[in-house]
Amino acid sequence: MSKFSIALLGLEQPHADYWQVAFRNSPHCNFLGAWAQTPGLAKSKAEQFGYDAWEDRDALIDAADAVAICSVTTQHLELIEQAAKAGKKILCEKPLATSMEHCDAIQSVLESTGAYFMQSFPKRFDPVNHEIRRIIDSGDLGEVTLVRVRHGHPVGMLNPDFADTWFADPEQGGGGCLLDEGLHAADFVRWLFGEPEEVTCFTTDKGQNMKVEDTAVAIYRFANGMLAEVTSCWHFMAAENSIEIFGTNGSIVVSGVDLGSRDVTEGGYLKYYIHPSAADTGGDVLGPKDREWTISDIVPQFKADTEVFHRNVAAAFVNAIGKGEEPPITITDGRRAVEMIVAAYKSATSGRVEKVEYR
Repeated sequence: MSKFSIALLGLEQPHADYWQVAFRNSPHCNFLGAWAQTPGLAKSKAEQFGYDAWEDRDALIDAADAVAICSVTTQHLELIEQAAKAGKKILCEKPLATSMEHCDAIQSVLESTGAYFMQSFPKRFDPVNHEIRRIIDSGDLGEVTLVRVRHGHPVGMLNPDFADTWFADPEQGGGGCLLDEGLHAADFVRWLFGEPEEVTCFTTDKGQNMKVEDTAVAIYRFANGMLAEVTSCWHFMAAENSIEIFGTNGSIVVSGVDLGSRDVTEGGYLKYYIHPSAADTGGDVLGPKDREWTISDIVPQFKADTEVFHRNVAAAFVNAIGKGEEPPITITDGRRAVEMIVAAYKSATSGRVEKVEYR
């Protein structure tokens, strides 16, 4: 098919800086430029990167065949509705929305218009995560009983102005670190293991005293009894293990896939241990020398080139359109992750274990 035109709606989410590179480098599309609600933001970004700034949002949407939304989260519904009703293809930054009411409204307009829609979850494109999935699918770990995913960054502490950004404003971001960073972990867990049934959660603002939580721990229970712990934070100054997966016959440990561990981990990013069968060991308990990690030579994309890691979503979107394919990440994926986080917030407020409700 001939090239289609694409535009950025909103630049408040920094990932827009990476997406515009993917659009400009793609053989499938022409990048028209960007609009942003924040005064002066589109102009400053346009000057920095060398693209066109648009003041008229309606005109930009009319001119484009597809739009990529990187606005503040609470504006997603408004922008998706306008773009869908105008017949545009849509890529939306995570999270899909800040409430189930907004998720329902988004799904309704997408269904009524038939609009092409893709949700952004960049972890799904990192080769290290596909290797994790391969190991799990092989069955070598046995039955997985516990998963721990720690996902976050230190920006809350390193940037003295972070508390004044829209990320920490409940009226714009809709939540704190759990919705912002924990959502990545929630989608990752669901991508690997399906949908949990219930959750218990604790949140705190002890670290930075913001209007939203800066630290959260949510524990999900699955129908088969597996537990998944999601820990998020905006002041992980340094960390090591980002992902731990424990099965009845082995374990997987991964580092370098979040900002807490990316800059301080310099090797052995993916390692796993598979326990030999009793037949191989004569039934004896293995000694220390027999218990060794297998170290993968795969370097996480997030570690190897963070900019490319974030461009992957935008590239996948335009490639799918250009090839006439369905979007690799759907509206259902977007809303299921929000449903997991909404249930966790409900638990943190009620102090009880809560069901994860899927609509």
